[in-house]
Amino acid sequence: MSQVPVAVVTGGSRGIGKAVADECMSLGFRVVLVARSARNLEQACRELSEKHAPDAAHQPDMVSVDVADVAAVKAAADDIIRRHGHVDLLFNAAGISIPGTFELDAETFTRLFEINLRAPFLFMQAFLPHMAAQGGGRVVNVASRNGKVAVAGLGGYSASKYGLVGLSESAYRAYAAQGISITTICPGWVNTEMAANEGPSLRPEEMVQPEDVAKTLRWLLSMSPSVRVMEVMLECAKDVERRASVELAKLYALKHRHEDEFSTLDVQAES
Repeated sequence: MSQVPVAVVTGGSRGIGKAVADECMSLGFRVVLVARSARNLEQACRELSEKHAPDAAHQPDMVSVDVADVAAVKAAADDIIRRHGHVDLLFNAAGISIPGTFELDAETFTRLFEINLRAPFLFMQAFLPHMAAQGGGRVVNVASRNGKVAVAGLGGYSASKYGLVGLSESAYRAYAAQGISITTICPGWVNTEMAANEGPSLRPEEMVQPEDVAKTLRWLLSMSPSVRVMEVMLECAKDVERRASVELAKLYALKHRHEDEFSTLDVQAES
């Protein structure tokens, strides 16, 4: 069995996943990129190989699979374990975003859950027993700020990401004492093709960058073995400022409507 640590990165052909794969290779991991498009995977592998010029033991590997296909995901996970012998890091970055709530049809709603929640579940189900048997490992799941604070018009996506946050927290508590760290990263707008297609209100330079997520992984890996980090939220500065202004305006409006009640609270606080 190779002693080179192995990192499996879903959604690894572009965006956050590709940036994370790049970071993993710089840290000495043998990276297995997982995505649906074989063409995109091949391009990503070429770019990573050229950048890092690794030896044969560190060459990036790739697995083309539709993460919404249950049988295909299970077969891919089994194949990765068979070929590499162990998995030290699972980074679940594959995901989709489709606007809408009750105007979504049932098939689209289900599709969001298949990719954003069921796929990470399947990969964790496949790799966690092996990590436990080998005495340790790490899982990082990419959820979203919308998995912590839902917004109007994005109910299907938010629900799938809330589900991933809950699944991750349960696993975090279940495996913390078995040498396995499970962390959920919840970023706001990330400067990716997916975000660009949604028409974000922020300029690309005002968003979280894919490299910021990759640096978060580097930080997590730098922790001592006794530390567990359940969640990390990465927000865009412009969004923080905007939301703070909106919440303050709501508070003043509420105080104006209920002046007597707020005055009573002020007197109690002073006493």
